[in-house]
Amino acid sequence: MNPINNSMIATALVPIATRIHVSVAQVTVLVTVLYLASAIAQPTSGKLAAEFGPRRIFLSGILLVLFGGLLGGLGRNLAMLIFSRILIGIGTSPAYPSAMLLIRRHAVW
Repeated sequence: MNPINNSMIATALVPIATRIHVSVAQVTVLVTVLYLASAIAQPTSGKLAAEFGPRRIFLSGILLVLFGGLLGGLGRNLAMLIFSRILIGIGTSPAYPSAMLLIRRHAVW
């Protein structure tokens, strides 16, 4: 999901920079911050899913993506957009670990 998300953002960097009146170089942090947040949150969300249950953690991730998307849509400056991308990166992270844990729990060996 993150590569598709970043591909869409990459094509919109120039209009985003123009809209919030910053340089394109400053806006490129929107791509980086999502991958950085995901790199930290994915292993963490796997541990949380094992501890608190994969469905609960997966649904928490979906809510974070919802809030991040709403914040990004309403964002008027670079700081709000960066925070939005962090929420989206953290929110998309539980998908894979939660799915693997669910499959492992229900697989018949």
